[in-house]
Amino acid sequence: MAKAKKTWQEKLNDDRDMPKVVEVNEKMSKLWGEGTCVIPAPREVDGIMRMVPRGRLITINQIREVLAMRHNASFG
Repeated sequence: MAKAKKTWQEKLNDDRDMPKVVEVNEKMSKLWGEGTCVIPAPREVDGIMRMVPRGRLITINQIREVLAMRHNASFG
């Protein structure tokens, strides 16, 4: 019997041991350089997006900067 699909709300609330701050490995360093990287929880990203006033814009890079500052990482 097939397992029931998760709703968007269930997926959003599933943190799966996140957020994590990980060291950038050799494979990732070709794209992003050296340092640490944040793997955020979905709720954390959703919370940042909800802080943006209606009619305003936030870019992915701005979200990454906020996450990096919160977790003391090189980039988000």
